[in-house]
Amino acid sequence: MLDIRSSPATAPNPNLVCQARARNQTNLGWLGRALKGRGKKGGGGPLLVLLGGSDPISFRLRVAQSQVRHDLTPSAWSHVVLVESSADELTSAAAWEISLDPAGGFGYPPPTNGVQRADLRRYDDAGRFPNIAVLHVPLEAAPVRDTVQRFMRQRSTLDAVDLVTRWLPYVWGAGRATNPLLDGFGLPSAAMVELVLGAAGFELSPGNASSASCPEAIWQAARWWHEYHGRDDGAPLSGAYSAEHALCAAPE
Repeated sequence: MLDIRSSPATAPNPNLVCQARARNQTNLGWLGRALKGRGKKGGGGPLLVLLGGSDPISFRLRVAQSQVRHDLTPSAWSHVVLVESSADELTSAAAWEISLDPAGGFGYPPPTNGVQRADLRRYDDAGRFPNIAVLHVPLEAAPVRDTVQRFMRQRSTLDAVDLVTRWLPYVWGAGRATNPLLDGFGLPSAAMVELVLGAAGFELSPGNASSASCPEAIWQAARWWHEYHGRDDGAPLSGAYSAEHALCAAPE
């Protein structure tokens, strides 16, 4: 079992609301509606976009994260993207990820510690990515931008290239590859997000180690660690989600 602490909160985060997807609405359309009118509340700071895919790689990642859930059911989430600022147009805002299925291939990842520029238009298809959430992080954009650049230059902090090479055999079903989470190796994009936000001053997932993070851990932090984030006049995560796609029925 993974070493994960449960939040003492007795009720979920009231600042994280369910926003149903409109008929035939794309993910960018959903995001635009979720962010409309929230600019002042979000403060123009960074966003996290959680995605839950239906393709084979996403399926395996969602099942792998069942180890983070108390009921051992698959996660609704398979990926996370860091957007530097919510004040910009989403399709032109600087966004970062470490995808296990990058659009242009991996190239030679060591110079950037595996970090890739993200294009949210790639995740617009609600059929391929039926689950989506957007989280406002209570930080200024500038320190997050700086820490992303430092993360790319300092593999000694977290070797994200190593994480990629551990997860690819698992998602491809190569040989006898086992679930890296069980050995404390987080999903690369989530681990990057945890380290970057932590260095900028926000402890994203208090319940688990940053290097062992995953989209499900980030979701659980947003939903249940709001009282911890709100202590000492701090601000919790806020946002919206639509997560109707499940890989199995919830247990009764």
